[in-house]
Amino acid sequence: MPQLETATYLTQYRWTLVALFLLFSFLVISVLPVIKTNFLIRRSVGVGWTGAPKTSDLNKGPASLWSQDKI
Repeated sequence: MPQLETATYLTQYRWTLVALFLLFSFLVISVLPVIKTNFLIRRSVGVGWTGAPKTSDLNKGPASLWSQDKI
């Protein structure tokens, strides 16, 4: 029975692994940095989940993308 042949499954398995690796690479290289940048901008500005800025954060200075750790 050709549908139970292991050579067919091996080819499909290889192509599935290649496709998943390419998808993972695309996500890591292009999508995740954009999500990280947006998250850092939102965190530094102080916008909550509702989309409105918190009242205590309105008087803050300029927002930076990366926090400066003090030594």
